[in-house]
Amino acid sequence: MAQRAPCSVLVRREEQLSTLEDALLEARRGRGRLVVLAGEAGIGKTRLAGELARQARRLGATVLSGGCSEAELSLPYLPFVEAIGNYLGSQDVGALSARLGPAGSELAQLFPQFGAGRAPEMSSDPGQAKLRLYGAIVSLLAIPAQDHTLLLVVEDVHWADDSTRELLDHIARRLTGLRALVVVTYRSDELHRRHPFLPTVRAWRRSGLADVVDLEPLSEAGVAEMIASMTGSDSVDRELVELMYERTEGNPFVLEEMLSEAAACLEPGRAWSREALDELGIPETVRDTILHRLARLEPEHAATLEVAAVLGRSFDYPTLLAVARAGDAVVQSALETAVAQLLVEEHRDGRGRYRWRHALTQEAIYDDIVTPRRQAIHSRAADALSLAEATRPVDVAHHLLGAGRFEEAVPICLRSATEAERAVALSEAAALLERVLPHLGDPVERATTVCRIGHNRALNGEPGAAERWLAEGVEELEALGEPLAAARFRVILGRCFWERSQPDRAREEYERARAVLAAAGPSAALAMVHVRLAGLHAFELEYERCLDAAREAVAIAEDAGADFERLYALGFLGLGYLDAGGPERGFEVMDACFREARERAYWSVAQNVTWNDIWSRIHVLWGDLETRLERFATMPSWPLIELTMSSARSYVSLARGELHAAREDAERGITLNERLGYRKMAWRCRVHLAEILVELGRQAEAEAVLPAPATRTELQDVVYDAHAQVRSRLAAGELDGALELAREILAQGDRFAVYRGPLAVAVEAFVAGGDLEAADAAIERAGAHRTDVGTAFLDEMRGRVCLARADASAAVPFLRDAVEAAERAGYPLVALRSRVLLAEARA
Repeated sequence: MAQRAPCSVLVRREEQLSTLEDALLEARRGRGRLVVLAGEAGIGKTRLAGELARQARRLGATVLSGGCSEAELSLPYLPFVEAIGNYLGSQDVGALSARLGPAGSELAQLFPQFGAGRAPEMSSDPGQAKLRLYGAIVSLLAIPAQDHTLLLVVEDVHWADDSTRELLDHIARRLTGLRALVVVTYRSDELHRRHPFLPTVRAWRRSGLADVVDLEPLSEAGVAEMIASMTGSDSVDRELVELMYERTEGNPFVLEEMLSEAAACLEPGRAWSREALDELGIPETVRDTILHRLARLEPEHAATLEVAAVLGRSFDYPTLLAVARAGDAVVQSALETAVAQLLVEEHRDGRGRYRWRHALTQEAIYDDIVTPRRQAIHSRAADALSLAEATRPVDVAHHLLGAGRFEEAVPICLRSATEAERAVALSEAAALLERVLPHLGDPVERATTVCRIGHNRALNGEPGAAERWLAEGVEELEALGEPLAAARFRVILGRCFWERSQPDRAREEYERARAVLAAAGPSAALAMVHVRLAGLHAFELEYERCLDAAREAVAIAEDAGADFERLYALGFLGLGYLDAGGPERGFEVMDACFREARERAYWSVAQNVTWNDIWSRIHVLWGDLETRLERFATMPSWPLIELTMSSARSYVSLARGELHAAREDAERGITLNERLGYRKMAWRCRVHLAEILVELGRQAEAEAVLPAPATRTELQDVVYDAHAQVRSRLAAGELDGALELAREILAQGDRFAVYRGPLAVAVEAFVAGGDLEAADAAIERAGAHRTDVGTAFLDEMRGRVCLARADASAAVPFLRDAVEAAERAGYPLVALRSRVLLAEARA
């Protein structure tokens, strides 16, 4: 069969290539860039990236590339393992280790070349382990970037696993100052509105992190130009152009495949025309075209390529030879034919590794193999790979499952899941466990695996999914006589219930877990139970009980040597001190907790204590908000941290009177929390957005977004929503509704006194309704509290009531003090409210 020639020119992509070239030159100057190539399958993303790679090599840059896989099971971080693994094959790993220092040992989780022995166990804080790994990968990539300039190409990100997407986002945010260009490709036709990569792309666009290059189909003129290049014609039949444009819709790969099919069938010397192609009966679809081409190969060559399709998007010669069982001569001949026909291409390092030139080709051939033959090939592949020294367990598991050899796949999948957990690839670990769950025979192992799936989902920020798995697994463990194991997972289940706005169920799980764990002595799990109970007490504004539970958690954690849990408990110790020991002491403890959490890279603790610090400062009118907000910049860009930062930034913006910025972040917080299943956090964002809209005078919008008071689940929720609930009703003239809410606040007045804000808004309602006796009672509750913070709220209440009694002279000093205190602390909206009243008093 004649050798095929691809289109020799890059048709109608000059502008896009220029964008990539400019980005590469910027990277060479030390201004790292991220470029995203988007377009449908076959549109030319790989071709364009390949052209850039050739130019980068000519300039002396190091080019690394890897692709994501659509395989049911694949290695976490696959494109990075592939790209960096190829790079390490040509480097002195010892020299790299010396340059990396301690970071090198972290890389052993993915690259055994950097260390021998067992990979480190998962940290109590998976975020800590993840950040160390991500930081080590960035440090490694910085070496070729520093030495030469780095071009990293990551293809087919629409198939990326969660860990790959997260690592890619981490790298994207750390390109500043690096001589590196990262190019990402994805199929835009695969990115439906709920695709997990879509929010990442949108965030990159919004923040300016990435230049997004959209590749559109070729126009008719572009199709004509490509036909002319491939056929060597100076002029192209107009009807032929119309036919091919109609058939291919301007897709370059489809056009190339159909023209190649036609070239193979067209009589020598016959002119290219629509009439000639109509007579040949060119297939209607690219899939049919590919399969037609395969059918024309020698049978043994076609069979060998079917084996290659089962092996995946890329494969090596020894494995293909072992699985095909056709002998060296046949396999070599098949590869020569496939390369000549542009079906596959050999890796440029010349070490016997091959890659399908386009994923569509591999997909079409694989899907066409009948099931019994496909399973047989998978089975031979599993056997061959299990004998190869460098084979990754997950690859063997993939082929065993494809072969239907489930019993053999189970232990390998379990081992692969453990490796994924150690590499903090939590979603991938859960997927592996879910895949083998139906094939587990031992009931205890099955129940533990169900809980393990739930734990991974919880750690990955999926409380809804985690709750379902954990509830089932915990029940099974209890029934099987494993109460201690069940109790450890109950702690995680309780947190899932709380995140999904079910605090009573959360408390029930915590108490049941505590009863079992306490009998077994101090442990990290027992300490965490007390941390969670401290949180529930704080959310009910029971700060003395919060303080007691936090102290107990610290003591247990110290006895158990559980450092992560000890630090987590310190954050709640600070919350407890806000009421029971004084705000200044509470904030000092929270500061110390953050500093140590940051030093130890316990980022979930750092995120939690920073949020509690900012929220508490705002509600007691304490200053220094910006320095607390800046702490998020030192944290990794994980989903939970991103959404917490959005909420915190929104609260600070509202406190500073920056209403439009506050609104934007509140809306983003709702979107992020709802996408991740954090019902409680989404509720908080909604009431906060409603408060912002009330301040903006957008009453109808506020009413539309504000959850009903009946959706509250904890007393602290009133602190969150009191301003929006009461003021929206006052603005709408619903005085009875506002008064009803104000009386609810007054009924719990002693517990709201530490914050005073809800009591202040209750006084607004009482004054509006003429119930000055109730307003006096609210002031008495607020003034009786021993705290000296939030005095602006107290003085505003007193001045408002004096005005209501027509005693302007008595109101003036209260309101003047309220304005001064609010401005001194940096709360202009609170000051403005008192200024309006002060102006009224002086009128």
